[in-house]
Amino acid sequence: MELKQELIEKIEPMGSRERFNMGDVIIREGEKADKVYVILSGHASVFKKGPSGEDLFVGLAGPGSIIGEMGQLLEGERTATVRCASNVDTLVFETEDFIRIVSQVPEIAYDLIKELSKRINNLNRRIVNLTTSKLMYVIGMYLLENVKMEESMYYTPEEGSVELQPKTFATEYNMEVQKVESVIGVLEKAGVISVESRESINETGKKDTYYLIKLNPDKLRAYLRSIAYV
Repeated sequence: MELKQELIEKIEPMGSRERFNMGDVIIREGEKADKVYVILSGHASVFKKGPSGEDLFVGLAGPGSIIGEMGQLLEGERTATVRCASNVDTLVFETEDFIRIVSQVPEIAYDLIKELSKRINNLNRRIVNLTTSKLMYVIGMYLLENVKMEESMYYTPEEGSVELQPKTFATEYNMEVQKVESVIGVLEKAGVISVESRESINETGKKDTYYLIKLNPDKLRAYLRSIAYV
């Protein structure tokens, strides 16, 4: 989140100045959120911890950027580490001062609400993408385990096929039928399977739809590896 110059000038009397040198850490992930910083000049790199504890670069903060505002509002821990990429001049606000600013300056309160809404929306998208990726992995592994390769005396087959009944699969794996059909469609759009819809007669004499899915196991396996850690 970045503040316009006129807003910075408006809130400057409520804070104090603090200067950091290149390489200094302004805030550290996991520490208690007790202050908010506004960068006046210079740039700082933002990092988050990766799965193995390594620092992953996620962005660059420059003049006008607010640092630490969300942790302060939520009374939690720092969610990222911010390290100076140059000498950095900041405005610093203690908890009470920042809360007073939010209550007295509507423009900042509005910008904070917009920023929080954007982050929630992005989080929801990530959750949806993560859920879809896991379902794709489950269905993809099922296809690999059940694929029947074409038989030939003259060449090594590269493509095989699987028959999949969406309702039966959904019941067996405790999924919604619509989810199964949606994921099959995503895999088809990705170009790793081809799908042909067919019909059969069940025990009650009614028609059931099933998929004849053709695939190259190596191609599908490589694709599943690429989404395994999404």
